[in-house]
Amino acid sequence: MISEENIVERFEVIVTGAGPVGLSTALFLADRGVRVLVVDKRDPLDGPPRASTSVRTWELFRAIGLGPALDRVGWDGPLPMRSMIKDSAAGAVLHRAGPPPRYAERLDTCSPIDARRCMTQYELQKFALDELRRRGGQVRFGAELVEFTTDAEAVRARTIDLGTGREQQLVGSYLIGADGARSRIRELLGVDMPDRLVDAGLNTAFFRADLRSLLPESATHACFVRNEQIHCTLFAKGAAGDRWSSHILDYPSKPAELTQLSPEKTLQLLHAAIGDDTVPIDLIECNGWEAAVGIASALRRDRVFLVGDAAHVQSSAGGLGMNTGIQDGHNLAWKLAAVLSGQADDTLLDSYEPERRAAAEASLALSRRLFHGYQARQDINQLFAQAAEDYLRGMMFYRYDSNAVLTDDSSAADILDNQATPGCRLPHRWLTDNDLRLSTLDLAGAQWTLLAGPHGSGWLTANTNDLRIRQITSAMVDGDPATFTEMAGTEPDGALLVRPDGFVAWRSRTTPDDPSDALRTAVDTLLGRN
Repeated sequence: MISEENIVERFEVIVTGAGPVGLSTALFLADRGVRVLVVDKRDPLDGPPRASTSVRTWELFRAIGLGPALDRVGWDGPLPMRSMIKDSAAGAVLHRAGPPPRYAERLDTCSPIDARRCMTQYELQKFALDELRRRGGQVRFGAELVEFTTDAEAVRARTIDLGTGREQQLVGSYLIGADGARSRIRELLGVDMPDRLVDAGLNTAFFRADLRSLLPESATHACFVRNEQIHCTLFAKGAAGDRWSSHILDYPSKPAELTQLSPEKTLQLLHAAIGDDTVPIDLIECNGWEAAVGIASALRRDRVFLVGDAAHVQSSAGGLGMNTGIQDGHNLAWKLAAVLSGQADDTLLDSYEPERRAAAEASLALSRRLFHGYQARQDINQLFAQAAEDYLRGMMFYRYDSNAVLTDDSSAADILDNQATPGCRLPHRWLTDNDLRLSTLDLAGAQWTLLAGPHGSGWLTANTNDLRIRQITSAMVDGDPATFTEMAGTEPDGALLVRPDGFVAWRSRTTPDDPSDALRTAVDTLLGRN
């Protein structure tokens, strides 16, 4: 039982789960000055490198000033949606594939981040953990949250130290469940996942082997192996070419039900994929898991929120699962910080579920298409041509429709067009500021920001304490105001109001007679203050 008398500590937000989503969410909160605690019954760093980051994930960390630190940790991997099929790592390349040229160009130019930059789940967790602690966030491993209650004022939780059996009472303003696909928080909330469908039972092997000379193409392409003995992936998990993962998709007499592979069978299959039985393999582990797709029936109950796999599950096809979860946490973090600081009414939190449900649906659409295509051995060029738009939309070009966006009469921009739309991420355009090259995303930063056009000097005197006002001057766009107007969908004196997560919240096509009043009305509406 949770006893008020035995409360030990109080935090503003408690996060359960110290995986990449939980740690990133806590980091985004701590960066905004929120007192946050993360609890996990396991040590998240005790495991192999799994998923990899996307461009949008890098953008989120870059926005809080961690770009240079990321560059020291990350490495260059294959460009998204570039793959090859070989008959083995040592064998011949049977086919190469990539997205159609227009989509490839969009992937290469949609962000200030080089699309090749990546890091694994392990590297991300270690990085986020270090940065979280540096900002005063607390983390407790070996502690399990076993129950909680909520009321109008707080969440009260009980944790148990699995090493000592010691119980601890915690109170937080909010609780975030980032505790994975078998979420205990989701279970305690009584939230189900009614549309969850299991596509297949798979095995993923994590291992060390020196495949650099056998598979140099892994630096530029995701590798699929197809031969009579195995159908699988071979993905490098570092620039050195000595850490790998393999999703074992099929092999002769593979059972229909989920099966745990023995180490002997796993090594046999991996050698069949490599094409050389003499290559030493250090098998770290081989996991059996269900390739399932689904979204929870609710992402929030009162003061409790679900993020990541606790909120939605998908197969690894497309590589966006972890990244979609990190974006969940980022979306929620700035809103919780605004409410906790008194900047926003708590109705702002009502926007979390519709926004992140739309994003999850876009991400899951990609996962479904690619997984089914891989299983059916669909022509890879045809599959990637169909999936290229899904990838872009699932990665970051989805659109929000909520009380935290003031829509106008515009339709959603074509995914290939670099145009601003309320409810969508601010487009990236390179600008020049006193010989410094920066992105429109850099100009917006991680706070509420109004971006005024080259002729929009009338906005600069607007009276508001809630945001920064930055003008994209003619000098920044090489003297051509059309660079701004084409991107913003406004006149040269118009403006875009950008949220802390980089999404356009409101657009004014021209400068109104009273910019202060117009801007104040928009901000008050968005933050639920009127």
